[in-house]
Amino acid sequence: MCCVSDLLQCQALLPVAVAVIAGAAILHFTLFRKASLPAIPFELKPPAESLPGWKSGDVLEQPSILFDGRPDLIQCFDPATGRSLGQVPATTVEQLNDKLKRARVAQRVWAQTTFEQRRQVLRTLNEFVLKHQREICQVACRDSGKTLIDATLGEVLTTNAKLQWTIKNGENALKDDQRDPGFMMMYKRAKVVYQPRGVVAALVSWNYPFHNTVGPVISALFSGNAIVVKASEHVAWSMAYWEQMVKRALNVCGHDPELVQFVTGFADIGNALTSSPLVDHITFIGSPEVGKLVMRSASANLTPVTLELGGKDCAIVFADADMAQCIPVLMRGVIQNASQNCIGIERILVQEGAYDMFVAEMERRIKSVRLGAVLDDGDAG
Repeated sequence: MCCVSDLLQCQALLPVAVAVIAGAAILHFTLFRKASLPAIPFELKPPAESLPGWKSGDVLEQPSILFDGRPDLIQCFDPATGRSLGQVPATTVEQLNDKLKRARVAQRVWAQTTFEQRRQVLRTLNEFVLKHQREICQVACRDSGKTLIDATLGEVLTTNAKLQWTIKNGENALKDDQRDPGFMMMYKRAKVVYQPRGVVAALVSWNYPFHNTVGPVISALFSGNAIVVKASEHVAWSMAYWEQMVKRALNVCGHDPELVQFVTGFADIGNALTSSPLVDHITFIGSPEVGKLVMRSASANLTPVTLELGGKDCAIVFADADMAQCIPVLMRGVIQNASQNCIGIERILVQEGAYDMFVAEMERRIKSVRLGAVLDDGDAG
């Protein structure tokens, strides 16, 4: 039994115990902070065509991604002005296979890296994006015709949010997950173990050239994979800048830049990528029609596929809605990102009592919208 003297002795030792525990916690926190690998700064010159006021390219009479009907070249142009941005060579099937093989070799080493090493790469990329967001927005604007505010909201903020979430939560999300085996299997233990797949592929749309391209790269790298990205041929011009950015982040952190490969081209290269036995997973963003083709192509090797397909988004407006708040939101939903938005409003259903007023006000606002090129029309700020 515990006597009074023992209790007093325990109380006397309590401050010492608290101090020891607190000291251990401080030491652990200090060591953890020292072990954290910081971002490594680097610089990358943006393409000259992305600068405001650039007008060196010829204005195409009939802008088209086809260059004299040649399958080996992609004609790039600013959709806001029709000015040529030059031609980008289309990746050949032989080049694609070589890129896949080099990515697979690099992935075997990358799969052995620690989460902290992967976090350092993402920190490095995140710091570059924050420091050079203006240049990134201008490149995205030049290749897609959007405004700077749309590029800020849809390209930079979304990408930074994904980078920061992955840095903070990625390791916890990939921890082994214990599962209940159920009554009939109570004599066993069950858990989910997350392992790198190998080389993954992402075929992404053109409406957000930076975010859609770099987003899959973030997840692939942090989960220990290599990745081959095929962006739409409509934004082939900006791909070189994004590729250099990611590869420099890997390189300055001491890792093989061959982990990330970018390819450009038309349907033939897309089919070659989705049907390749060297690809372990496919992400596709696009239309349901093309999504079906991707699934069919991937089925030959039973390659897992994740599809983000288009749909029809409508807004419903009732007669008692606060129109002062409602109409600006709907205008934004319709026109945001030059009306090329996967969650953009494509139909508006209005209750009969508010219909005439609503149509009149929307007509007035839409007529006041000005078409133009944000990088060329005066102050691009």
